[in-house]
Amino acid sequence: MNGDIEQQIFESINKANRVLIALPQNGGGDALGAGLALFDFLKKLDKQPEVVCSGNDLAPFRFLPKVGEIKKELDSFQSFVVSLKTANAQLDELSYEVKPDRVDIFLKPKSGKFAADDLTFGSAKFPYDLIITLDCPSLEHLGNIYEKNTDLFFETPIINIDHHPANEHYGQINLVDLTATSTSEILTVLIENFEEGLIDEGIATALLTGIIVETNSFQHAKTTPKAFLKASALVSRGARQQDIIKELYKTKNISMLKLWGRALARLREVPEMGLTYSLVNHNDFVKSGATEQEVFGVMKELVGSLSGRKIILFLAETLPSQVVGYFHLHPSLKAQVVASALGGQMLNGSLGTVRAPVGTELLPFEQDVLNKLQKIRDQIVV
Repeated sequence: MNGDIEQQIFESINKANRVLIALPQNGGGDALGAGLALFDFLKKLDKQPEVVCSGNDLAPFRFLPKVGEIKKELDSFQSFVVSLKTANAQLDELSYEVKPDRVDIFLKPKSGKFAADDLTFGSAKFPYDLIITLDCPSLEHLGNIYEKNTDLFFETPIINIDHHPANEHYGQINLVDLTATSTSEILTVLIENFEEGLIDEGIATALLTGIIVETNSFQHAKTTPKAFLKASALVSRGARQQDIIKELYKTKNISMLKLWGRALARLREVPEMGLTYSLVNHNDFVKSGATEQEVFGVMKELVGSLSGRKIILFLAETLPSQVVGYFHLHPSLKAQVVASALGGQMLNGSLGTVRAPVGTELLPFEQDVLNKLQKIRDQIVV
């Protein structure tokens, strides 16, 4: 089955020239690693790829080759086209004049004259032949990239590559492998089968980054023998494993470590919901010197330390009466049901975020979130 899908992907890539690689909003290391690897690979195939990911902090992944190529938004828009028939009169000169509420376009013929019937109007084709989404269960997970360019995603063929059970199979071609530990693992196999000889040190490092992040450096319970084999093959092709470990696991701000310590000291459990959670208040931020950007880092550490839990929740009062939260869900839970109930959004297939209404204090928001989870407890199991 996957062989037929892979062949369709190969044919689509061969036919395309300009390819948009779209990653989920605030995508993690798996999405970024896969995206940068595919970007570099398509470059080697003489394609014109672009990779886009909105709202993501790229600083932790600055060691990755080509990370500077990731755009925050699309800068290409569909043009409006004015077409002029020149069968009866040839164009000699074109000019225009900008007015406060319009633009006047002047078309001067060499001889004869143009008629109104010689003009037609329409929209140009979008500038991409193909879109490839990575690690993205639904188009909504793309955030602003999708919200601001919905027509692009409806009119351009989409290849959807992912490993999350909640994937909505929204592409014209869907390579969704639930047995894979990461999207980077799927892409590794895909690139090997397409043109293995093009995997260089940069591509191998990007792919290995995705696998390491998604398996929490091979410590996650979902890590499979296949993941180890693919990682080993990438290392043999030059992937800089020690650089990845150093940058992602051994380099942490003191302020983030202090905030993480306070979060660990406040861990709480709700066994009947399979929930483990923590919360930190504004005073914790003041004493640790942490910033809101470091909340996500603490959440990643909690997820890595609490693997196997059904729900992991972290609430942080970054400023007085200003609370942001993250939640991580086991694959057996219906992510969109949880996100909807909490009034939040999923950042990828398992990680979501929620923010308290302005003026809400930490403890009332904690109780509100717990009450909402309690109400949907029986609805969220896949």
